[in-house]
Amino acid sequence: MKKSIATGIGTLVLATGVWAQPPLVARLNPSGQLEWNDLSSEFIRVTSYTIESSAELGSPAGSWTTLAVIPGTETRYAVMAPAGPARQFYRLRAQLAGRFPNLRLATFSDIHYFAPDLLIKDGAAFQSYLAADRKMLLQSGAILDQMVDELIQAQPHIVIVPGDLTKDGERVCHQAVTTKLQRLKAAGAKVYVLPGNHDISNPHSLAYDGDATIPVASITSAEFATLYAEFGYGEALSRDPNSLSYVAEPEPGLWILAMDATHPERNTEGAPFTGGYFDAPRLDWIAGRLAEARSRGKFVIGVMHHGLREHYVGQKALFPEYVLDDYEAVSGWLASQGVKLVFSGHYHAQDVVKASFAGSTLYDIETGSVVTYPCPYRLLTLATDGTLSIASHTIANINYDLGGVPFPAYAAEFLQSGLVEIATYMLMMPPYGLPQQSAQFLAPAMAEAFMSHYQGDEGSRPVSPATQGTIEYLLSQPDPMSQMMAYALLAVLSDPPPADNNLVINLLGN
Repeated sequence: MKKSIATGIGTLVLATGVWAQPPLVARLNPSGQLEWNDLSSEFIRVTSYTIESSAELGSPAGSWTTLAVIPGTETRYAVMAPAGPARQFYRLRAQLAGRFPNLRLATFSDIHYFAPDLLIKDGAAFQSYLAADRKMLLQSGAILDQMVDELIQAQPHIVIVPGDLTKDGERVCHQAVTTKLQRLKAAGAKVYVLPGNHDISNPHSLAYDGDATIPVASITSAEFATLYAEFGYGEALSRDPNSLSYVAEPEPGLWILAMDATHPERNTEGAPFTGGYFDAPRLDWIAGRLAEARSRGKFVIGVMHHGLREHYVGQKALFPEYVLDDYEAVSGWLASQGVKLVFSGHYHAQDVVKASFAGSTLYDIETGSVVTYPCPYRLLTLATDGTLSIASHTIANINYDLGGVPFPAYAAEFLQSGLVEIATYMLMMPPYGLPQQSAQFLAPAMAEAFMSHYQGDEGSRPVSPATQGTIEYLLSQPDPMSQMMAYALLAVLSDPPPADNNLVINLLGN
């Protein structure tokens, strides 16, 4: 008779027969005892184990019988399994107590820094870029400087930056970003970065001179690791030879697992590759690091550029390049390996999603872009009991001449006006192919929906009567395209729990 042990933060199950994907397998020893190793780690202490039994694995909680409560004082346990039916299932529940370090963390994403010298002369070329991809590039340096000033005041121990550090991978932009991040390091923070889809071997690495664009030097993957040696790569415990993934240990017992899903080798002359996925070699490397973390009792915080989960229903269908390929399988697998939270970026939205898989819970904490309204960053506090408190902040002032307009108002108008133009263009292109008048009718509703999503906590602000009217009109139409657009707007405007900006996560809970 075989006993399977499925481990996770919170629950352990011993069962006759087969248990789905057990990380560990134990057998009854010759004396008929159940055996297991202590689940305590550097940050988590098991105070007691409760052994329960039931005739059915899927039995409700009330039908399990308590057989024994064992203090969590040993490193290995062997408990006699009582005689019973041939198909008797045993469940082992672990009572946990946190012993985490008190830590302050910060995260911000999608800096998209643009060096001023790359704008030789403003004109059609640069304005066309802004019209197609609405970022406050001219203000990017001032925004980043202000954010660094505020983070220095906050004094985080650890700062995480999930990619898209530059406008389009320009070497001069990377060099400037490292200088600005060095200020955080000099103030005592440990800074960890990884690349985004814009950062390496990018064909859009350009300077702008009126109507013309001029290619400028980008960087390779190897050069990225060298440039950012002081920001994760130089202190990596392990580096993936197939990507820019790495693992570092900023505090004893805490691992930062930076998982690179970008594929600059798929960039073409005219278009960088925007999507993200883990191929087999990368998954193998990640699996090896997670197995090592479990065996050594390390707590893992994941970091990646692309979204690990959909942040609204249908996001992968509407914007496939912004959500990791095969995200359902990958996120479920990461959760089963004990990963509790992952920091991401890429979509320029402030959003948190929670997913549960067979007793394991995973959070994808997506942080909006520094150069896109509302220009957010997050400050996090880890308490010894395993609660992680997350507070979001936005940049309110920058040292840049905005013609007397307050920065939040300037940033909101810059994004809103650009989104209307982008939405109009997108709706006129395949697969939609709407006439210009129809596209212009729908574009303001799309702009409002995405502005709300970028801010997070969409349910906290009312939807304008105009957008409500647009949705009602679309729902009243018989054609599938109108119905699809209505439901897409409703999905973007909805915000299931948890909260997006300010929340508390129990790292010991499910």
